[in-house]
Formats: sequence, C-alpha cells, structure tokens
Amino acid sequence: MKQLLPLPLLVALGASCTGTHASRHIAPQLAELRSMGYRIAVVPFTNTAPADGLLSDSLAAVGETIALEPGQEVPMRERIAQSMQDHVLTWLQQTDFEVIDPWHAATQLTHAGLAAVVNDRSRLAEVARALGVDGVLYGDVRQWNRSYYVVQSVAEVGLHVELIDATSGLTLFASDRTERYGAGLSGGPTGYVSAATEPLAGLSGSHLRSLARNAARHLAEDLNGGELGNQPGPTAPRLAVVALAKEHDGPFRAGERVDVVATGTPDCQVQFDLGRLRTSVPMVMTTRHEDPRGPRATYLGHYIVDAVDAATELPLTCTIRRGSARRTVEVHYRWDGTVSLAGDGAP
Repeated sequence: MKQLLPLPLLVALGASCTGTHASRHIAPQLAELRSMGYRIAVVPFTNTAPADGLLSDSLAAVGETIALEPGQEVPMRERIAQSMQDHVLTWLQQTDFEVIDPWHAATQLTHAGLAAVVNDRSRLAEVARALGVDGVLYGDVRQWNRSYYVVQSVAEVGLHVELIDATSGLTLFASDRTERYGAGLSGGPTGYVSAATEPLAGLSGSHLRSLARNAARHLAEDLNGGELGNQPGPTAPRLAVVALAKEHDGPFRAGERVDVVATGTPDCQVQFDLGRLRTSVPMVMTTRHEDPRGPRATYLGHYIVDAVDAATELPLTCTIRRGSARRTVEVHYRWDGTVSLAGDGAP
C-alpha cells in the first residue's frame, strides 16, 4: 500500500496532476523527406518505465488492474510496449510516411539475424537495409503508472520516440511526451462523498489506454508537421516470398503452367510479370494467416506457355499494391532465378 500524503499536500498538487508535458526536436529537412514518400519501420518499443505502479499489484483491493490482452502469456512490460507501439502505428497510417507492416519487419529481421539487436543504434544501417526503409522509428515507454492516495489518483503515460535516418544517422525527429489524468481532489472540485469514490474511477485501466492513444496521436501529428489526414492511409505492403509454386525440370514447354506463389500483406492487389512476355498477370489471395505481429496471406497465379513463345530466359517479378482515397502504395519484388522457356512448341 502506498504511503498516505497529508491532505494539504494533496490539495497543493492541484491541477498539475492533469495535463500534458511535451518537448520535441524536428530536423529542417524532415518536411521535404516526408513529401517525397519517406519509408519508415517502427521497430519493437522498449519499456523502461519505473517498476513502482507499473504492475499495480497493490491496487487490487481498491480498483481495476490493467488488462491489455487477457490470456496472453507475455510479460507485462512487453505487453505495454506492444500496446503503445500499436497505437503509434495506427496513427502513423494517417501521415504522409510510408510505414511497412509490422509482420514484415519482424520476419525480415529474424531472417537477417537482427531481431535481438534491433534496438542497437549502432546496427541501424543493417536493420534499415534488411527492411528496405529510409529511416527507423524507435520508441520507449518511460512512464506507465497509477498512484492512489485515498482522496486522489493519478494515471500517467510517458513516451519517448526518435526517427533516425538510415543513410546519414541524423535524428530527424525526437519527442518526449507525458500525459496525466488526475481524479479526486487534484483532478478538480469534489464533494465529501465523491472524494472517496472518484479516485477509484481514476484507477481504471481505460484511463491509461486513453492516455496512450492521446500520446500516440499527438506524436504522429508532430511527426507529420502538425496535422493528420482525415482517414487512415495504407501501410506500405510487403511480400516475404516470391517463387515458383512447383519445382520444374528443364525449360517450360508449350501447354505447361508456370505457377507463381507469393506471401505477403493480405487484401492487396498482386500480379506478376514474366519479363515483357506477359505482364500484369493477376494473382488471387487463397489463404490468410493470423499472427500477433499482423496477418499475412498467400497469393497464387499462373501462366500457360503458348506455342508461339520463343526460347528464352525470363525474369520473374511480382508487384503488390494497396491504396486508399489518400494514397496508393506499390512495391516490386524480383525472384532470384529465371524462368526458362523451350520455345519448341512441343506438347
């Protein structure tokens, strides 16, 4: 149980227990980079918030305890950091930045052996290269606390973020923001009855989540030059796999099918090109896989070799496209190998 404070001291805290504190740094070139379609990855947030009040164990008898995602066996600190990152990603979709999907970032970093060092700033260039982005946004939850003093409660969320340019290593944007909500005497006028009950409402986990959303929204506004779009734009879609769906011995002959498979962001337009022989061949989303890091889907398409197709080696490329009223994002991928055609018209 927290130590009780004298009533005069609680009253003296006053309105300072409710409000916002923010500081930020914005590099002059950020606006120009943003207008050119700057592509960023939001890497997993860390959580260095003080342990005092974080788990709210001592509050069980007097108020609700936090429950972000019940049933998930994930440490509380990681759950809080993930929740804060999700809020930031949601608001960033209403900015002019191209933001890559979280599942793609997690997959690519794992494949590159960088998942364990993603927050090591000395590995920034490697991380950005593996993800194909221009910059990396780091985040740290520095406050996530609730305090209860019988006639007062205070909920507090603090977030620090930095956007670092991968090429220059320059900090393009940095922000520290703390949002507080006070209930009880310090939260505003109250009568004798509400003095005992209002602080308990301030302990609600919903206040922490509301503060988290507010902090994330204001951060995205600052990053985007002070405003957000009227509706979310798309995150930059990604393909993790582009390949032939079936092994094939020797060149493809007339009448045979070239089956192409791709795995990536769901609910997108995906198509493939066989060099300049056949372009914009549509691919269909066949399965969807749900994952805590974000959903992904499998796309399939095919081309039947024509008897008039000449013998040649063709590059295989895939395009994934997703758009909204605000912006369309299109990304191209090339398979490592080539597709061989026999060109002899044999069945």
